[in-house]
Amino acid sequence: MTPEIRPMRPADLEAVLTIAAASPEAPVWQPSGYAAYLNPPQPPLLRAAFVAADSGSVVGFAAATLLLDSPTTASPENRCELDSMAVDPTARRQGIGSALLGAVLAWAAEHRSHHFGLEVRASNAAAIRLYERHGLRREGLRPRYYRDPIDDALLLGKPLLP
Repeated sequence: MTPEIRPMRPADLEAVLTIAAASPEAPVWQPSGYAAYLNPPQPPLLRAAFVAADSGSVVGFAAATLLLDSPTTASPENRCELDSMAVDPTARRQGIGSALLGAVLAWAAEHRSHHFGLEVRASNAAAIRLYERHGLRREGLRPRYYRDPIDDALLLGKPLLP
């Protein structure tokens, strides 16, 4: 499967909510939480969401936030964080997550992010392997961060721009 990766549109919101609901590892957000990624960027906080579409059907999504430092900051970091990503359970292990993550990383670099990070359930071995294949490394731990079930959050990240 080679899905089309494109920016999320308002018409995609229902499919994104369905995928999120079918993915217990994804954050539980209200529809307005996902809809916020459809608004035009408002520096210093930029948001972007991408979907993977196969034959017109949305099979995955990724959402990220980038905080732009002031241009007068001596060493701007412009940190980007992956806020949520999920692939329809029936479409997993086909490279969709990797393609979505690649789109987010490209967007972050295009907007001059110096660091990319995320948090992931410590028990989510498949996601951790995916992130490591994209060069992310462990940067910290948040004990007992997740609920239902209780789990630690691994903080993963990598530098983007020098």
